[in-house]
Amino acid sequence: MTEAVADMETLLRGGAAGISLLLALALGFHGRKSQTSLLAALFCLSTGIYVLISGRTLPPAPIPVIVPLAVVAIWGTVFFWWFGAAIFDDDFRWRWWRFLPLVLMPPFFLGRVFGLFEGALANTLLFIHLLLNALMFADVLRLAIVNAAGDLVDPRRRFRIIISVVVAVFGIGIAVAEMTETSTAIPDWVVRFQAAAIFALNLLFGAWLLSPRTSLFAPETGAAPSRLVTDEASWEAQADTVSPADRPAYDRLIALMDEGVYREEGLSVAVLAEKVGLPEHQLRKLINGALGFRNFSAFLNARRIEDAKAMLADPEHARKQILQIALDLGYGSIAPFNRAFKQATGKTPSEYRKDAIGRD
Repeated sequence: MTEAVADMETLLRGGAAGISLLLALALGFHGRKSQTSLLAALFCLSTGIYVLISGRTLPPAPIPVIVPLAVVAIWGTVFFWWFGAAIFDDDFRWRWWRFLPLVLMPPFFLGRVFGLFEGALANTLLFIHLLLNALMFADVLRLAIVNAAGDLVDPRRRFRIIISVVVAVFGIGIAVAEMTETSTAIPDWVVRFQAAAIFALNLLFGAWLLSPRTSLFAPETGAAPSRLVTDEASWEAQADTVSPADRPAYDRLIALMDEGVYREEGLSVAVLAEKVGLPEHQLRKLINGALGFRNFSAFLNARRIEDAKAMLADPEHARKQILQIALDLGYGSIAPFNRAFKQATGKTPSEYRKDAIGRD
């Protein structure tokens, strides 16, 4: 590698690391109010460290320094996984299994790098390490794609596309490069391209993200927006806060909901927008802005679950199967109904019915 090329790689990596650390500081400061922002800060921090220690032009650091830095860099995929789950899943909750990769990944990677494991064992551990990375990238990709059509937050809808492209192209590329490196030396141009790509992505991501994104980084994950409206009477009262230009469309929306349009199986934003007589993007903005819902399924569930509670507590419906209730309310199967009902009430439909009328 010529001196000029080495200097260029160093500049690119230094610039990318600087942007990553700047983003980490900015997002971390915002993270006092937003869990999603804090997780993005952790990911940016690990990215900056990864960029620095993965280059070939930097002088070697002593083991007491490089090991903790390498661990944080290894955790980058975990932080990215957490961030993706928090931003794309409005029902995100912390579970014990989300912390497993933090424990599993460092020994797999560091043991091989420092020669603690050799031969078939080292290759097996590398495979497990890369498999964990691939699974977490795949899960973020899944979350970015699933329910994208029902996302009511415009910046987040666009962000899903960005994440999908980055994960599909860049994340998979890094995994392939790491696997290839075990059997053959990676050409210098690949390393330089990686540095340039990370620099460009960080620059574009930083310019886009540091502009005001209050609807993207919502208040603490899991907390309902302060204006979230979930009952029919409040929906009617909320009309006073709707702009005069949006009021006719809002009235048509509420009328359709009162008529039971939410019970139609497979109802989508596009179908409802056509019924209301609005472009799809305007209906998304109306539901999100006027009623506080961040995804379309939550908007429908607000009415569906109230109907379900009434039916389950009504002795006249005591013999009606729960599956039939779910189908009548527009659910395609019982599983999403059970999941939505328990999330809203803390009980399964069967438990709710038993408590209400004493029937299993």
